[in-house]
Amino acid sequence: MLKRLTICLAIFSAGGLACAEGDGEFAEFLEQQQQAFASFEQGHHEEFEAFVKRWQEAEQAYRAQVAKHWQDAELSGRTRLVQYSGNLNQRTIVDYEENTVTVELAQDQSDAEVRETLARELNKLRRTTVAEAASQDPVLVNAGVSVRYKSGSQVGQRKLVPGLADAEFTADAVTISRNQGRVTAKVKVPDRNTLKLAEEFLPLAQENARKWGIPPALILAVAHTESSFNPLARSHIPAFGLMQIVPTSAGKDISQELYGSPRLLTPDYLYDPEKNIEAGSVYLYLLLNRYFRQVADTESRFYMAVSAYNTGPGNVARAMSNTTKLPAATRVANQLKPEEVYRHLLQNLPAQETRNYLTKVTERYAFYQSHLESQL
Repeated sequence: MLKRLTICLAIFSAGGLACAEGDGEFAEFLEQQQQAFASFEQGHHEEFEAFVKRWQEAEQAYRAQVAKHWQDAELSGRTRLVQYSGNLNQRTIVDYEENTVTVELAQDQSDAEVRETLARELNKLRRTTVAEAASQDPVLVNAGVSVRYKSGSQVGQRKLVPGLADAEFTADAVTISRNQGRVTAKVKVPDRNTLKLAEEFLPLAQENARKWGIPPALILAVAHTESSFNPLARSHIPAFGLMQIVPTSAGKDISQELYGSPRLLTPDYLYDPEKNIEAGSVYLYLLLNRYFRQVADTESRFYMAVSAYNTGPGNVARAMSNTTKLPAATRVANQLKPEEVYRHLLQNLPAQETRNYLTKVTERYAFYQSHLESQL
């Protein structure tokens, strides 16, 4: 971990993130944010609540249809893309985190028939673009979410699973199992699939890293942990896109910084990779340079900002100081060594999810930083 922290410290210092501003300016920033957000709540709360209702109704309606055929009735999420056949007797699951493709059948078939079905689904995935998958997603369509891409943009035309393009799957690579009349065929996508996805979005990460003064490795590490680069990632909160932006919390901070006033960042907006990575980068910038900028040690600030990306600054402050006040959390952090801040957060963050998140982002940051350095 010490090597990882040294790299992180050097990058943040070089990026200018170690500079501190006065308490008065920060207090003024918070006051402006509160005033703007009050206006935002008045103007957009009902609009967003109406969308959430449409989204939940679309999910519930489709889940009810699926449940007639599947007891677990799984739908797409952050790192798993789930597609059902028209008659709902078959589903294909792309697990971006585990690098697997699974085809499940609600009725028994012979091994030969299962392999033929799997081959057809893999060929379909090879051809299917992100734009096509979005236009055929029942929840997105019924919730009124239209995922558009710029004319001529290669993003919408990229394939859902790039690793399948040059993959050859032998009979030994396929695992077939049966349970209570259900047949499952699973195949492992080449291990480089996640790295391929990361490299596709690297130019966007580098562009925003230069603009906002944060390491591209951090942007990639957060996107990897949030979605495993699933281009149609969504969660129940709801949050959307590669870096899982929540429109009414982080979205307000982000739009305030980008546009001078808080705006409602719609799913259509957040499913655009360019806008999503920009939004996530802005939020990381704000966490590092505004919310926790008085934390003197850049490594400590890194841990607190990463944790806050998942759970919010208030919960990080509470974990550090038993209060949601940022100055109190800053005082505690400035009395501890970076490794002590890391351990303190792992012991006191309220949710296991956030503790796991901090560990994963830290490890993936080191991986991507090492990978990028090896390319120089």
